[in-house]
Amino acid sequence: MDLLQKARSLYQAGEMYDALEVAQAACERQPKDAEAWWLLGCISRYTAMPAASDDAFRRAGGLSRKRPVPVRVDPARFRMLVDRAVAELSTDARRRLEKTSIRIEQLLPLEAVRSGASPDVPSSREREAQDVLTLFQVNLENRCGSESELARLVGRTLARA
Repeated sequence: MDLLQKARSLYQAGEMYDALEVAQAACERQPKDAEAWWLLGCISRYTAMPAASDDAFRRAGGLSRKRPVPVRVDPARFRMLVDRAVAELSTDARRRLEKTSIRIEQLLPLEAVRSGASPDVPSSREREAQDVLTLFQVNLENRCGSESELARLVGRTLARA
């Protein structure tokens, strides 16, 4: 197994600090590999290193057009994008979310990743005791190179929920 695969496997298992170490080694060995830098950016967010994460995302973006540098917005702005997207949903989609609480978290909790959920999931919905849709702001931002792309993705995510 090469370093990138090993780092990805550790990341998906929720072993973030081990994944960080392996991803850093992968970037050192293959400094022109956009995927290695992208993964390092994702892992660095989970290890509370946002500046290192942003640097890794910039490096990935500089190496590949497939990986635009993620847009970052503050939580209040993200909440505004969510509220606007809800208001613009079709009548059908709004009705489906009518009794749903929409919660915003930065990232999926590590316990959920260790239980098998993808660390990159944009949202999750729990319908047991209470219907709650959780949007993971960082994971949505990671997929978008501009605020307008982020607004569209938030709208699509809500419409599909």
